[in-house]
Amino acid sequence: MGEAKVKPLEFQNLGKYLKEKRIAAGYTQAELAARLKVHVQFVSNWERGLCAPPSHCFQRALDILKAPRKKVAEVMVLDAQKVIEAKILKI
Repeated sequence: MGEAKVKPLEFQNLGKYLKEKRIAAGYTQAELAARLKVHVQFVSNWERGLCAPPSHCFQRALDILKAPRKKVAEVMVLDAQKVIEAKILKI
């Protein structure tokens, strides 16, 4: 049997970045979730790179966290690059 390949998390860098911004802004996951009117598990999932925030609260999250859109875009491009490389190179 061959080794199972680990699938890269599609939003891994975005999750790390959002977590860094949340901590820098002084919010707990629960506090951010309350401000966004979502369940705390959603924030946890975003930060672990399992998914991206849905569009209905993504912009609001960026505003609350004072996250520069250009930097967010750069982080998301890195995530997309990893996913594409994994598909092409079968990492």
